[in-house]
Amino acid sequence: MFTITPIGSCRITTPLRRGQSEHGFHLNMERCYGYCHSPAEAVQMVRFMRGEVDIPHDVWPLISRKHDLNTLSARRHAMSDLYVVELASAKEVTIDGVSVQLNYLNATFADFFADRDRAQAFWALAEAGNDADIAAFLDTNWSDTDAQRAETATLGKIRLSFVTEAGLRKDIDTLTELLPDVLFVSHVDACKADGTPIRSRSNFIQMVADQVKTAGYKFYNPTELMHEFGQTAAIEDESAGLAHFTDGFAHGMMDEWMHKVIAPKTDATIKAGAPHALDHHLKPQIHAAIDSGQFLRADARLASLAAHGVDVGPLHQATKTQQEHARAQFQAEDHSHLTADEQVAQIIRASELGLFDDALTLASSLPGGLAGLPTRTLLQIGDLAHHGGELGTATEAYVASAKTGLARACHALSDMACEHGIDMLAKFAPQERQSFLATVPAADRLDLLELNGAPFAQAIFPETTAQETADIVAKLTETHGIGYAAEVLAIWREQQGADKIRDAGLNAILDGWVTTALQFDERIDRIHGLNAVLFAAPLFQRARIEMRDLRKELALLIRAAGKDGDIDQLDAFSTEAAALAKELPELDLWRARLRFGLGEYATAMQLGQAAAQFMPEKINVWVLLMRAAKKGNFQAEAVEFARKVTGLACPDTEAFKTEAEAVLHAKAVGA
Repeated sequence: MFTITPIGSCRITTPLRRGQSEHGFHLNMERCYGYCHSPAEAVQMVRFMRGEVDIPHDVWPLISRKHDLNTLSARRHAMSDLYVVELASAKEVTIDGVSVQLNYLNATFADFFADRDRAQAFWALAEAGNDADIAAFLDTNWSDTDAQRAETATLGKIRLSFVTEAGLRKDIDTLTELLPDVLFVSHVDACKADGTPIRSRSNFIQMVADQVKTAGYKFYNPTELMHEFGQTAAIEDESAGLAHFTDGFAHGMMDEWMHKVIAPKTDATIKAGAPHALDHHLKPQIHAAIDSGQFLRADARLASLAAHGVDVGPLHQATKTQQEHARAQFQAEDHSHLTADEQVAQIIRASELGLFDDALTLASSLPGGLAGLPTRTLLQIGDLAHHGGELGTATEAYVASAKTGLARACHALSDMACEHGIDMLAKFAPQERQSFLATVPAADRLDLLELNGAPFAQAIFPETTAQETADIVAKLTETHGIGYAAEVLAIWREQQGADKIRDAGLNAILDGWVTTALQFDERIDRIHGLNAVLFAAPLFQRARIEMRDLRKELALLIRAAGKDGDIDQLDAFSTEAAALAKELPELDLWRARLRFGLGEYATAMQLGQAAAQFMPEKINVWVLLMRAAKKGNFQAEAVEFARKVTGLACPDTEAFKTEAEAVLHAKAVGA
C-alpha cells in the first residue's frame, strides 16, 4: 500500500490519519515522536527517524509526551513513498542545540511564562543569547524557591532564533536530500476578527512559498481552500490562535492532496513501469474511492492509465459495474423530504456518480438554485462535471462560484474556456467582466477576450502590474504582432500616468520590438515597427535613436534623388516620409521644385504649401510658391506668396524681395 509519513502538527496529521480508509494509503509513523512546527524541528525529526541523531533524555519531555524514548529508539523507520512536511513556525527554540517544542515548553514552565512582561523580557534575552545576562535575569526574577531555582537550570539553556531565508532554504534542501519525496505544506493565512491577517504568519507563509517554489519542490498552501470554505467553516477556533481546522476542512484538504499529489504520483510510477505499483498502490486507492462513492475520478484515472497501455481492464470494468449499481440505488431513493444540508450532500453524491441531471434537479429546489449552493460545493460540482465531460454543468457551477470572486473558480473557468473554446465572458454581466478578467492569469485574458470578440485593451486595468502587463504584451506579440501589443502597452502606460516606462521587464520587451523592427527588409516596415514602439513608449531611447537615423537616411536619399531630378523616386519616397513620426518637409519641397520644372504649376503649389506648413521661415519655399502661382496664372495666390517673401527678405535675399515687389506692383497696376 502507498505509504505516507506526516512531519508537522495536527493540521497535517489529522487529515492524513482520517483519509487512510477513504483514499487507500497507509500512514507510516514509525520513530515519529510527535508534532513539530519549525523547519529545524522537521529536520531533527527526520534525522531521528533515520537513526542519525539521539535525543537526550533530559529534554525528551519538551519534545514528545506520547512516546517512551527508549522504546521509540529501538524501532526502525522504513522510508515512505511520500512525506508531508509542514513548515508553520518561524520561531526555533533550542536547549543545548536540540530543538524543543514551544507548546510543551510553555506548559512545563507555565508559572514562569504566566507573567507576560517577564516572558517577553526572557525571550529577548534568549534571542540575544548572552549566558551572563540570562543568568542574572533568572537570579533576579526566578530564584525565590527551590523549585524556581531548579527550573533555572533548564531555562538558562533556552535559546530563541528566527528563520532566515538562507536557513530555510538550507533546511528545505536537507529535507529533500534525506527523504525520497516531499510535499511541503505551509500554515493557513487566516484573518483576525478585525479582518486583518497575522502579519508574522503571513510573512512566513510567503517565505516558505518562495523558497520551496524557487527550489522546484512540491508545495501546498491551504489558504485558498480556506477561502473556498469560508474562514468560519474552515477554522475551528476563531478566538484561539486561528490554528486548528474543522473536520470538514481537514477532509477537503486531504481530498486535494489525494487528487493533486498522491494519485498523480501513483499513476506516474505505474506508467513508468514500477513493479508492484499497480497491485500495491493503485488497487487499494481505487477500491477505497469506490467504497466512498468517488466513481468519476476513479474512472478518469483508470481511463488515463488504459490510454497509456496499462492493463487495468478488470479493475475498470469492476468500477463501472459498481458505479451502475450505485446509480440505480441513488435513483431509486426518495429525495423529497431531505433537509437543506442533506440535499447538498445528495447533490455531491449524485455528482460523484455522474448523475448531473439529478444533481441539478435537487439543486433547483433549494433557495437560489444551483447558484445558492456554498462555494465549496459549487467547485466540487464543477470539478466533477469537468472530469465527467459535462461541460454545461461544469460551466454553470464554475460561473456561479466565479461570480463570488474566488480565484480558483475563475482560473478553472478560464482553463476550461481556453481548452474547449467556450466564450465564458458572455456568461458575465458587463460589470462582472472586469472582476473576472482581473482574477485570471494575465496572459489568459487575451484568449478569453478573443473568444468573446472583445478588444484586447480590456485585458488591462489601472491595477494591472508591470509583470502582468509584460505577460500580456509578450503573448500578444507572439500571437498577433507588435502593433496589437503596442496598443495594449500604451493603454497601460497611460493608465499609470507615466510618460516613461521604467520596468526592466517591459523595457526588455520594447528592446526586443526594436530589434525585430530593424530586421524587416523594407524600410517602410522598419518605420512602422519603430512607430509602434514609440506609440507604446514615446520616450524609449533606443527607438528614438533608430527612428532618427532612419529619418536621416531617408533625407539623404531624398536630396540625392532631387539633385538627380528623379521625380518618380521622390514620389516613391512619399509613403515612407508620411509614416515618419516627425515630418520630412524636404521631400515636398524637392517634389515641388521638380514639378515646377515640368510646368506642373498647380501640383508644385500644392506640394510647396505642404512644405511651407513645416518650413514657414524658409524664404526659398515662398519664392517657389510665388513663381508657381505666377506661372500658373493664380494671381491671388501669387500676391499672397509675394507678401510672404517681402516679409522674410533680408539684405542677403534682396533679389527675392525685388522679384516679389514686382509681382505686387503688377497686381496694383492691374487693379
